[in-house]
Amino acid sequence: MKETRPIKRTKQLAPLSREHHDALVFLLRLKQGLKNGTASSLISDYVKWFWTNNLKHHFEQEETLLLPALNEGDEMATRLKSEHQTIRSLVSKTLNETDTALLSELLNAHIRFEERELFPYIEKKLSMAQLNEIFGELDHPVKCQTSWEHAFWTHDR
Repeated sequence: MKETRPIKRTKQLAPLSREHHDALVFLLRLKQGLKNGTASSLISDYVKWFWTNNLKHHFEQEETLLLPALNEGDEMATRLKSEHQTIRSLVSKTLNETDTALLSELLNAHIRFEERELFPYIEKKLSMAQLNEIFGELDHPVKCQTSWEHAFWTHDR
């Protein structure tokens, strides 16, 4: 059995990785909510709240700070923009159970792409000065908004 080790991230991109952790917690909550039979309308409201208070800004920071460091036709840049747009389109809808499951799958795959492919690519491609410039522009410290009032993921309904 292959041992899984945590991905070593440069200090400069670590704030974005911490936000990815918060998004993975969000996805676990969606999964548990679906398992609990939580009303789609409540889950959809939670998705919109999490988007507005966390993911939207995260996407904007990635697009504003990471994309300019990549070439216009770069495959990684194209994939980042495409996946962000797909997720934005889903979040803009009132989600039913199928949409929520799709969003969970897409966002999980997107986070894995960024952590396993995009960030290592950027860390190799950019100079330390460029990485430091990105780090200087990122919001610090990262604070995930967690004040959602209906903890539907904590119990069966």
